[in-house]
Amino acid sequence: MLLRTSNPTNRRTPRSAFTLMEMLIVVAIIVALAGIGGYYLLGAGEDAKKGAAQAQVKGPLTQAVKTYKLKHGQWPQSLDVLLNKDAKGGPYLETQDALTDPWSQKYQYDVTGSMNSAANPNIHTPDIWTVHPDSQEKIGNWAITNR
Repeated sequence: MLLRTSNPTNRRTPRSAFTLMEMLIVVAIIVALAGIGGYYLLGAGEDAKKGAAQAQVKGPLTQAVKTYKLKHGQWPQSLDVLLNKDAKGGPYLETQDALTDPWSQKYQYDVTGSMNSAANPNIHTPDIWTVHPDSQEKIGNWAITNR
């Protein structure tokens, strides 16, 4: 009877882990994808802030100013007045946050409406705007942009 001895060099063991090189390749791919995705997401965030500022100045802020004019017969002298209740109505805006743009700056206000008058000389509406902190682009409630 022959005894069969096992030769350890011929024995194959199943692999139970990834090699270091395989792990480094996977990590490199994940980092590259995250970098590309982050680049596009940051740009989308700034576009969203610009859109939010545009919507705020053309929507609730302009409407609050117009409502104030209807009730008082004159334009408010500042946006802060819209937060107060008086004998004729108000408040026309609910919180102080309504006067702050997405970059945490206060919206600017010009009762003379020079930008709105330039856009349409027949209609007088006060100007409400903010300035983008990086591009210095004016975002306002007038029809003409980037002035």
